[in-house]
Amino acid sequence: MTKRKKKADIGRDDAVFADLGRELAATADAREAARIILDAANALVGWDAAYLILYDPEQPNKLLRSLYLADTIKGERSELKEFSFDAPSANMLKAIAEGGFVSSFDDERQIPENAPSIGGGDKRTLSQMFVPVVSGSRTIGVMSVQSYHKNFYNREQLILMNDLASHCAGALERVWAQEALSGFVERLKALHAAITEINANLETESICRALYEAVIKVMPCDDFVIDGYDKRRNEIIPIYAIEYPSTRLFLNRYVADHGLSGAVVKTQKSFLMNSRADMRRSGIQFEWHSTHQEEPTYSILAAPMILNGEAYGMVSAQSYKENAYSDEDLYLLEALASHAVIAIENARLFDSIQQIADADPLTGILNRRRFYALAERHFERTRSHNIPLSMIMLDIDDFKMFNDRFGHQTGDAVLLLVTETCKAALRADDVFGRLGGEEFAVALPATKLDDALEIASRLREAIAKAKLPQSDIPAITVSVGVADCNQNCKSLEEMLDRADQAMYASKNLGRNQVRAWQADG
Repeated sequence: MTKRKKKADIGRDDAVFADLGRELAATADAREAARIILDAANALVGWDAAYLILYDPEQPNKLLRSLYLADTIKGERSELKEFSFDAPSANMLKAIAEGGFVSSFDDERQIPENAPSIGGGDKRTLSQMFVPVVSGSRTIGVMSVQSYHKNFYNREQLILMNDLASHCAGALERVWAQEALSGFVERLKALHAAITEINANLETESICRALYEAVIKVMPCDDFVIDGYDKRRNEIIPIYAIEYPSTRLFLNRYVADHGLSGAVVKTQKSFLMNSRADMRRSGIQFEWHSTHQEEPTYSILAAPMILNGEAYGMVSAQSYKENAYSDEDLYLLEALASHAVIAIENARLFDSIQQIADADPLTGILNRRRFYALAERHFERTRSHNIPLSMIMLDIDDFKMFNDRFGHQTGDAVLLLVTETCKAALRADDVFGRLGGEEFAVALPATKLDDALEIASRLREAIAKAKLPQSDIPAITVSVGVADCNQNCKSLEEMLDRADQAMYASKNLGRNQVRAWQADG
């Protein structure tokens, strides 16, 4: 290259820039735009390997997008479709800081075995140029051209490459914006389809599943959580949880003074955290429920569900990668949460109406038919997902005596007292029903036998302490049997029968006690 360009070279350069403008104006595809730009670079300065990436150092996530990478392998120009950058290289950052640079090496160096193929493995970059792609005052990417020849590039060519980067920056940003807008529109369409589906559904589990499937379509999501909030008890009520890879989790409620959900319902604000450092800075005492040996979550989005100005719960998407989420992702999750809360509340109201038909007329709790239907659902879930399930069978001791000595009105009062005492001690997701007469049953989802025995003992003690207003009424006691769903339990009927056997064992051993079912009787 001479110090002064020849007229022919200037004319060639002008023609390259003119063709570049026309070709870029005709495409809306970012990858194709990058190929056009690198072809122009080849015509202007030549290269054996080249790439163009999008990278904005001002963006909080600082994510890279490799638009086009090409190499000369065994004399043939090839696109490296599988190669990408996880983070900006030192050369990229240097180009952004210095406005571009040229460098050369004196000899070929051995290529590491795990490095991408360059020149089929027998060539190595000996000259290179890096220039930033700047639109206005904002860096939007980096372009690099490389040669396998020594001292192939010079400062004059660097100026030409900077002119090329400047010439194409606006068009590249336009194409990038068009793609981003198109992608956002597609995400909104997926969101709209999910909203339509959940608004037409009145079953909570189906609504939550539709929400999860919508989220994984529009943003990264390894784990997904929907929690409710019980304001009266100040407790977080797990509604729906998915852990990678699509494992349904069933969790217990907890006090809302900690955990991500606790922070969301307390502040009624969203959270966007893209690193463990962000999580530490949030000050949240996280309540992790991972089944992995180590908690894998590195990025979190969480949006509150607000109904009538009050906290109703939280929707959260979580990723096992850093810098997974953007403000746009948070906007989409917040939009989804605003519709989710209405759909979930409608499902709850519908379920409460259904419960009127499914309720025992005296006590208001589940009647026998509805109890069996819900317990069967939990039993099937236990068999398919290998999660615990326990059953309590509870019978009022000497109930006939209350009816015979004090009348049926007192007998009804005893049934109501036992019902209210149990309801106060049970959890929201426990299934409590009256099977008939003085016999009650409780299905305990996600509860192991030892925990079920503890709950049964609390029920027995609470009932023994409960008193009717009449002073001459004897103490009310219950005999309780407990069974769990182990591998040998083949049906709900068998599980209920085991709890029933344990309950009769309590009767036979003196009443007012708790017994667990044993295989040997």
